[in-house]
Parts: sequence; structure tokens; C-alpha cells
Amino acid sequence: MANMRVKYHPNEHSILYGETGGACPLCGLPMMFKKASSKHPSIGYEIAHIYPLNANASQAEALTGYAEPAEINGLENVILLCPTCHTKYDKDFKIEEYCKLLDIKKNYLSEAEAKLTASQYEIQDEVHEILDLIVNNDNDYGDLSATELNVSSLHEKLKTGISPLQKRDIRSNAIDFFVPIRNKIRLIEQRDQVAIRILQNQINTYYLIINRKNPGNKDIVFNHIAQWISLKTGKSIIASRVLTSFFVQNCEVFDADSN
Repeated sequence: MANMRVKYHPNEHSILYGETGGACPLCGLPMMFKKASSKHPSIGYEIAHIYPLNANASQAEALTGYAEPAEINGLENVILLCPTCHTKYDKDFKIEEYCKLLDIKKNYLSEAEAKLTASQYEIQDEVHEILDLIVNNDNDYGDLSATELNVSSLHEKLKTGISPLQKRDIRSNAIDFFVPIRNKIRLIEQRDQVAIRILQNQINTYYLIINRKNPGNKDIVFNHIAQWISLKTGKSIIASRVLTSFFVQNCEVFDADSN
């Protein structure tokens, strides 16, 4: 029996539209537009099934080895596309495009879950001071010759599960900002040592939560931690990435023996 296409609730349209950021994930065209004759924007998207609603013979053959979703009409199996990309995807089905859309959707779902998780975990106010230091630091990196920075340990943590560009970025930030961040933390500890211990535990706890949901993918884990810090503090994502890099070498983020 053929699967029936369902009518999605306006709230579900909102969820799907929010995932895309308003642009077709394949071609980048905006999925809302305004006609000169109208005061209101018009919809320029269609709801596409990632795994075909009713696969034809060639699609079924291409999808051999790929499991059909438990809910073919579930939000996890649909994505917004512009009409042109939707038509092309359905009529010129390629397994590469299927895998691409599947990965895009997984990233959307991961982002949504991370934002929900981020809203449930707080972070110490003292982190604002450290982020302000990072933002305002003017190349005062300090002398690394006699510090506790263990570069080899940092290398071990970044050996697997992370892209080369991300690895280079983390390593560079951890080394460049190690001394000023460490010194700032020591100053805060002089007035409130417990606050820093709580902050370290908060970072580590959030890492463990995100890592459990994204095992083996350090790129996603690192990005979500940085986004959480930025969201909770209102500080720039760049500064938050620098601070997350510091906590990589400081042992709160990533394990040397993790994959």
C-alpha cells in the first residue's frame, strides 16, 4: 500500500523553515519572497521527503542497504527545498544527493538538540571576565618557556575525530592565549577559588553531555560547546572558541584516549 502524504501543521512548517535559516540547503536561494503586488511574503519552498515517500524501482535499488525511516512522514525525514531543487531531487534521484540531504538534516537536528541542551545548563558569571580579556588582548601572549602547557597532551586529544583545520585552530588558540587566560584565572582564584572550580565542572559536564550525543565527532562537540558559551554570555563566538580551546588543553574538553 502506498504511503499517504500528510498535511503539516503551521507550527511544523515553522520548525522546518527555522532549520534552514530561510535558504534552500542545496542551492541557497531564499525560500520566502515578496511580490510587488503583495504586502505579505510568499512561500517559495516545498516540503521534500529525504527518503522517498513511495520509492520507485530505480530509487529502491539505489537505496539498497539504507533503512526506511520508522515514520516516513516524520519531521526527521522531511526538509524544505526550493521547488527547483525538490523537483530535481525527486526526478533525478541520486544516492549521493540522498546522503547529502541526510547529513544536512542530521546537522539541523543536532543543532536544535544542542540549543535545547544549552538552555538547560548555566555557566559561571566569572567567564565574562575571561572572555573580555580574550577580546581585548593585544598580542600579550606571554612567555611559554616555563608554563604548564603540555603541547604533546594537546596533540593526543586532537589526534582523531577532528578535521585538520579545526585541529590547527584549536592548537593555535590554546597556545597563543594560554598565558593570559591562565593568569586571569589565577587572579579570579585569589578572590574566589570555588567559582573557577565550578566553571571547570560546568564546562566538563556540558562536554560530557554533548559528547555522549555526538560520539567520535569532535568538530561538532567543540562547536556546540563554543556556541553554548557564546549563547550564555552574549560574547562573540570567536572569543568563545578561544576559551573552549583553552579548556581542551586544560582537560575539561576531550580526553586523550577518546576517538
